[in-house]
Amino acid sequence: MLRHLLMLSLLGLAACTTSRPAGLGGPAAYPANPGLFCNVNLTNQGANLQVSLELEVERLYNSAFLQGIQVSYQVLAQEQVLKADSVALQRQVNYQKVNNTFYITFDVPQFAQPGARLRVSIRDTQTNRTLDKETPLGRGQNGLPFVLHKNNPSAPYQRELFNHFVLETDTLRFTAADQRPVFVYRLKRDFRPAAPPMTTGGAAVGSELQVDSLFAVPANQDFQLLAKGLYFAQTDTSQNAGLGFSVMERSYPRFRRVENLIEALLYISTPEEVNELSNQAPANRKTALDSYWLRLGGNEENARRMIKLYYQRVEYANRQFTTYKEGWKTDMGMIYIAFGEPAKVDKKPGQEVWTYNLGQGQSVGFNFVQKANQFTDNHFELARSSRYQEPWYDTVQKWRMGLVTN
Repeated sequence: MLRHLLMLSLLGLAACTTSRPAGLGGPAAYPANPGLFCNVNLTNQGANLQVSLELEVERLYNSAFLQGIQVSYQVLAQEQVLKADSVALQRQVNYQKVNNTFYITFDVPQFAQPGARLRVSIRDTQTNRTLDKETPLGRGQNGLPFVLHKNNPSAPYQRELFNHFVLETDTLRFTAADQRPVFVYRLKRDFRPAAPPMTTGGAAVGSELQVDSLFAVPANQDFQLLAKGLYFAQTDTSQNAGLGFSVMERSYPRFRRVENLIEALLYISTPEEVNELSNQAPANRKTALDSYWLRLGGNEENARRMIKLYYQRVEYANRQFTTYKEGWKTDMGMIYIAFGEPAKVDKKPGQEVWTYNLGQGQSVGFNFVQKANQFTDNHFELARSSRYQEPWYDTVQKWRMGLVTN
């Protein structure tokens, strides 16, 4: 079954941290969060599910209190609201802060309805920013006899992995009811970034992933994965069912390496520009990257603003959309980086539509469709169309003229 496992028909599949030099500076010079970020984790507690939020609020980086933050949730099935409530936030009772992250916990009842999902809403009353996060309920009941947990300062080994990536410094554990070993494949990967939204010549064909190594990990014991890459874990290697996740470098989802910063420019640059920057001698790449942004921004102040905005979006895409490949390379990552936060998001089972206002009464809606994927249940692809050509080129041109404002 191993060969069958690796012959994946994934549409669109292909196969030293630097200190900040002088100059315009890189994204490390700026707060790396576009206002709000939240990751949702679930822990099965029998009659209830414990919901654990990892919340970052840019304006509260220096505060231990969640002033002005409101949290509420809905449990939905087939667009019917099964349960709705707000969460009373009490410091040291149901939330605490570690570094820049607030860890919030609350319980919701279990629901047996097929397709039940949890929608958590975060509202910052001081900035009027809102963030909605959805996750299927019962994800721990995915038919696998183990759950991957990541050690956490607020609740050791109570955080089930839901964002599809861990860091090379993380301590992990496969939690299981028995001591059967978990077999882990490490796969070689080199995924291409998303193609432009108007590309209609057909999706790239699937590619055979190559196994780099296979090893067994004892259940209920700590371990680390020090080699970056794509991993697939299962207890029965004769079956296809398993858990896919990625191991990223310790700075992820933020990019610090100049090479990564250059590669992520693909969506607003020509291939020739990216190649020219990449082919610079390593000692000259940061200066060349500064010159690139200065040329786009027209002056240092505007260039710094654009650097901050662009790489904030790259980091957010990595946090939010990482699946079997880096978040910035996904279709959702591409659209978010270029266009920013949508004015409206319509979510239906298996589909999301992001609407952007283009000015003068015009708008565009990007339609994302959920696709089956062996590594993740959260793989969405853009339904590409030639109608996206004009708004895409107009937006890229704004970047290149230094005119993008938010």
